[in-house]
Amino acid sequence: MAHALPNRVLPGRAFKGTRLIPYILRQWPSLAAIILFSILNSVISAAQPWPMKILVDYGLMGSAVPESVRAVLESLNWTPTAGVLVVAASMMSLAIFVLRSGLQVGLVWAWSLAGQRMVYDLTADLFNRLQRISLSEHNRRPIGDSLSRLSFDTWSVYSLTSGLLTPGQHVLTLVTTAAVAWRLDRQLAVLSLAMAPLLAVSSFYFGRKLKRRARLGREAQSRLLSFVQQTLGAIPLVQAFSREELNRERFHTLSNESVALSQQGAVLNRTYGLVNGFVITMGSAIVLYVGGERVLTGTLTLGSLLVFLTYTRSMERAAEGVLKTYSNLKPVEASLDRVLEIFEGDNHVPESPRPKPFPAPSRGCGAHLRFKDVTFGHEPGRPVLKNINLEVNPGETLALVGRTGVGKSTLASMIPRFVDPWEGHVAFNRVDVRDVSLRLLRENVAIVLQEPYLLPRTVAENIAYGRPDASREEVIAAAVAASADEFIRQLPSGYDTVLGQKGLTLSGGQRQRLSLARAFLKDAPVLILDEPTSALDADTERSLMEALERLAKDRTTLIIAHRLSTVMRADRVAVLHEGTVAEYGSPAELLESNGIFQRLHDLQFLGAAPREAAS
Repeated sequence: MAHALPNRVLPGRAFKGTRLIPYILRQWPSLAAIILFSILNSVISAAQPWPMKILVDYGLMGSAVPESVRAVLESLNWTPTAGVLVVAASMMSLAIFVLRSGLQVGLVWAWSLAGQRMVYDLTADLFNRLQRISLSEHNRRPIGDSLSRLSFDTWSVYSLTSGLLTPGQHVLTLVTTAAVAWRLDRQLAVLSLAMAPLLAVSSFYFGRKLKRRARLGREAQSRLLSFVQQTLGAIPLVQAFSREELNRERFHTLSNESVALSQQGAVLNRTYGLVNGFVITMGSAIVLYVGGERVLTGTLTLGSLLVFLTYTRSMERAAEGVLKTYSNLKPVEASLDRVLEIFEGDNHVPESPRPKPFPAPSRGCGAHLRFKDVTFGHEPGRPVLKNINLEVNPGETLALVGRTGVGKSTLASMIPRFVDPWEGHVAFNRVDVRDVSLRLLRENVAIVLQEPYLLPRTVAENIAYGRPDASREEVIAAAVAASADEFIRQLPSGYDTVLGQKGLTLSGGQRQRLSLARAFLKDAPVLILDEPTSALDADTERSLMEALERLAKDRTTLIIAHRLSTVMRADRVAVLHEGTVAEYGSPAELLESNGIFQRLHDLQFLGAAPREAAS
């Protein structure tokens, strides 16, 4: 089932696109070319209808040729006869077409260059930001929604730039054409612009509706994309439980919802276009009527009326384009909001503005860790951990034990700052982890998870993921230490074998060995083992224990496990119960305490009935 998408209200901004201005200004050479081409295009547009006036008034109607036209023709050694005027009008029309076409090609080229680069730059920064948001936020946000923001919403920077520059082009056309039209006939020029207020009302009325519809449409598409991603990522589960038909119905439901919103948006856009079209047509009809009357009375030539009708249409289109800026930018705002949610939302682990020098541990000794008065919860007002106090000395192994959901993994995840405590602090070599560089902190922590994360890359690249500069010899040495070298060499291309998605072409034990090899190669002083063997059978678990012990040697280690066989060799054990440390001590001490740890031990190893746990 698709997750509900977050719908945050961002803080008020005078201009929502301020955050994107650097991406726009970075492409200033292309933007300068766009402005230059736009100015030239406006000038050429103003000259476009004049060949028709020369043809009708001077070539066909026989009116006196103006001195300016006569001078141009005579400079070409042409006599201004009717035939010559017809040819001159045709050639002038062709020349204007060629010039405008060249300018249009230049505009398309400049827009394409600037737009693609702006979008790619924004997408790269958004991708980098998504990599850094907190794990709790990642868990709440469907991957499909993030993909939708990267694939579609980043185009808002291009649409925003176009929405701001295109009106400028329209204004240039409007001013140039209106100035020529005013000199041609002031009364008709005023009538041509009389419809502008109605177009403005239409733009403001439809603008808000278009933004809301665009937002709903984008979220519906994200829900559909998220559902597809979730389903394809769980194909074994889908096939095992024969959910293909149910998923097909769910897909149709989500796609129908998306299509319905798209249809509503299309109808709304079409209605907006029809209203504006009616207003523009009404204005043209008025100009046509008044101008026709003046031609009949002889106060306006037919050629001038034709030129003016062309100008009227150009001015109305330009005015419509300027006034549509508001409504055009409203759908862009929907995508812009979704991009800014990531950039401006409180969804990342904050870096210290002035990080302290990193307290580097002594090589081969591990690091000192301390949890002091730590309280944390995933939801406000519902703490999972309450006032936790624990200390792990360099080179020691601490096992965290307790029921599912008691907060063992959450507590360990505070060391690399996947989450930060609400209250209290976590110290690395006696320095608060929030006061040091996040990158350096995580470089000194290696993690082996219950579910190994393997990428569709070569075996060697997966092992060297934390140290991409490692040599092949170092990669092989890490694999040998993790007892993975033997099976790797039996793969079709050995260390150069490309793994399938999530490494599912390997067995669970083989995937876990690669995860161990990755931790060996990273050689970090702090090691977190989060249920590393719980998904493995007993034989595979036993074969991995030696590698785990080698990995934990000379490191400060936290082991999280339900299987007590993996924690019996730990130096100390902390039993978490109802958000607190209920028991603490060595495995031998806790087995003699007749408490929770002993009860769990009896259940797993002796199959005995549960004893009453000490409170």
